[in-house]
This record gives sequence, structure tokens and C-alpha cells, in this order.
Amino acid sequence: MSQPNLESASTPSVLSKKPQLNVYTVMLIVSLISLLLACLFLYLELREYGGWGAVKGRVSSVTAPVIDTAIALWA
Repeated sequence: MSQPNLESASTPSVLSKKPQLNVYTVMLIVSLISLLLACLFLYLELREYGGWGAVKGRVSSVTAPVIDTAIALWA
């Protein structure tokens, strides 16, 4: 039995076929770009306010919780 001649094969195989750019690939690329932009905007927003966990300015305190006020109105 003779070996097949691989050089004369004209049908494209799975290994030599170029992947096609379809709508799902484009949606994947768009979502990747959106996630990267969201991370960039989050970094810029955090940097504007002083970084992770930093609070600029005075922190206001609530004098009476809303639940206590509602109970006082019903009494």
C-alpha cells in the first residue's frame, strides 16, 4: 500500500484553514474594549479622589436614623 501524496492535496484542512471573523468575534472584541475602558475610567476616578480607601473632606454624620424617626412618628 502506498502513502498518499500530501503535496497534491488541494482541499483545505482544519489545521490550515484561516479562522473567520464573524459577529460573535466582533462582539467579543467590543466587550473586551468596553471592559478595558471601564477599568481605565475607574482608575482615573479613584485617582481623582485620593486612591483606594481615601476620603477627602469632612465626613458628615447622621443624627437620627430613619427607622427611629419612623417609629417616633407612629407613637
